[in-house]
Amino acid sequence: MSDREHADAVLEHVAVLAFLYYPGIEVDDPTYSLAHDIEWCLARLGDVSDLERERMRALFARAISDPTATREELFTALAGLDGVLVADHDE
Repeated sequence: MSDREHADAVLEHVAVLAFLYYPGIEVDDPTYSLAHDIEWCLARLGDVSDLERERMRALFARAISDPTATREELFTALAGLDGVLVADHDE
């Protein structure tokens, strides 16, 4: 897969979670965990620094809870990770 295809796969994970997320989900579903959802997205990243991983964790959280406000920043950040996205990770 190309870097673009990997970035698209990460964005797809975030988009699915953003589509399912709504304020109050934790009340309606006590088993829901935003942190777990973020880890699901982070699993698509390759060998990035701890600093980049934390940056992406924060972006994923914002993109899931407010995708409109964060999508451009997330796309730009993913584009900057050329060459480090995981290959052939099926989830």
